[in-house]
Amino acid sequence: MKKLLITILFFLLFLCIYFIKDKSSLYKVHKINSPICFFIDTNNNFIFDEKTPFTLEEIDYIKSDTDYSSDFLFKNLSLDEKILLEYLANETSKKLLKNKFVIIKNNNLLIENKNCRDELLKSGYFYDNTEISKKNLLNKIKSINISNYLILNKKSKKYHKLSCQNAKSSDQYKIIHKDNLEKKYSPAKCCFNQPKFKVSEKNLLNTYYKKKYSKNNIIIYFLDLNSIFIPNNSCNTEACLALKEIIDNSKESIDFALYGFNNQPIIYQSLLNAKKRGVKIRWVSNYENNDIKYYPDIEKLKHTFTDFNTNENSYSKGIMHNKFFIIDKKVVFTGSANITSTDLSGFNANYSILIKNKDIARIYTDEFMQMYNGNFSKNKKSLIKDIVKIDNKTKINILFSPQDNIIDNNIIKLIDYAQNYIYISAFFITNKNILKHLLDAKERGIDIKIINDATNASAKYTIHKELRKSGIKVKTENYAGKMHMKSIIIDDRFSIIGSMNFTYSGNYKNDENVLIIDNKEIAEFAKNTFLHLWQKIPQIYESQDPRAESKESIGSCFDGIDNDFDKKIDKEDEGCFIKK
Repeated sequence: MKKLLITILFFLLFLCIYFIKDKSSLYKVHKINSPICFFIDTNNNFIFDEKTPFTLEEIDYIKSDTDYSSDFLFKNLSLDEKILLEYLANETSKKLLKNKFVIIKNNNLLIENKNCRDELLKSGYFYDNTEISKKNLLNKIKSINISNYLILNKKSKKYHKLSCQNAKSSDQYKIIHKDNLEKKYSPAKCCFNQPKFKVSEKNLLNTYYKKKYSKNNIIIYFLDLNSIFIPNNSCNTEACLALKEIIDNSKESIDFALYGFNNQPIIYQSLLNAKKRGVKIRWVSNYENNDIKYYPDIEKLKHTFTDFNTNENSYSKGIMHNKFFIIDKKVVFTGSANITSTDLSGFNANYSILIKNKDIARIYTDEFMQMYNGNFSKNKKSLIKDIVKIDNKTKINILFSPQDNIIDNNIIKLIDYAQNYIYISAFFITNKNILKHLLDAKERGIDIKIINDATNASAKYTIHKELRKSGIKVKTENYAGKMHMKSIIIDDRFSIIGSMNFTYSGNYKNDENVLIIDNKEIAEFAKNTFLHLWQKIPQIYESQDPRAESKESIGSCFDGIDNDFDKKIDKEDEGCFIKK
């Protein structure tokens, strides 16, 4: 009996020694200093030493105060995205490690036999040196609706947008999902008040505007749809004359990508003269029966300038919808205008932009060469390119469809971060994601105005009626020419100009180019041209849509154009019948 008791005592002592020894390798995480840096009770005395934090190596997270412009994958992250990603990384670390016991092994932490570094990477809010982990992080933020997150200041009982400067004025703040917001909290006026910028309808008639912006090798031409009611091929607008001049001055090469070319003999002759001078001319275009019908001079180009490639059988896969020229690899002419008698004459509303910059010309050349070599739409590769800084006041982000997913990755973000106003001039606007985020912006008090084309007003997937129902002001133009722009102006800062309509095909299928220009003066120029068009359209067309070819649309019954694509022109169209 005595021996048995001694044996049991020795066994219990052994267990105690084993247990104490085993527990000595377990350390408690007392504090999360950052998502990858922790204070651990390495002495097992329930006291942590802030002078000796433990940091996980070979893993990182997005920091809100860091510039990622050198990393092409992260360079387009907005401040709101960086703030949210930093917060979610921190919350992930807290959930995994705070007040938990860990084992330190090979400069890593193990918790319940799991590698902490691997567990954090699996969450999607952390990355290592591999491109896969970085792309996982970007995919994670794409799946999150950032507008659903707010910064709540418990002390003031106000909530702010993530990037609001006053959001962290007190240390009693946290980021929450708006669904968890209690009624006792109210919006902070500095973030959610009605915008300071608000255009008075009474003062719109006095809005000052110019038809051209020119500074620092950037020239933007505004082609106005309410000045010319019959299209012409005289090439007497500033935009057409500018294109003619750069072609006439070309010395080595002209590369161009055009969806539409028709009835512009002066531009055609300039190209022909350049060829005779020995200038190398290459081009790409779309080539379907429908294109030949509307733009028969594409056939003329094929017989004269034989160094080309065309995108055929494209309507199911995506059309080549660009309208740009690259001259001598140092000048770019682009925008929403086709090289036609309707667009370059000012019959249709368009922006054309001329930029003298070798970096921008190189980016456009890289895109052109993909199509010239026969790779259109989704067969192209994403280009690695930086935002081009023209001067201290001007940055230009050049984007191409479908690879850059322009609406989801860029336009939506700018809509979400608008502080004062969003003005849109659109030939087609059907994208449901844009609809959702414009409705959110309206709730924030943003001043939104949209000019819609009359053709789009009868389109199957138009969203302008839903926008109107929500209280957003949408006017449908009532002129013979088309509202052919694809433009958005935001907050006297950002101007979006390009060939892409705001549609599913424009974003995900077609070959398109879009410039997002960060420049105050250019945004003010574009804003004033928008307001000029806005005040020209009667207020009645805020609530109803004029027919594209009818007595309601000025000049449409004598312009010689099938404005509504029903194969009837002018007096043949029911909308233009004169009642006896």
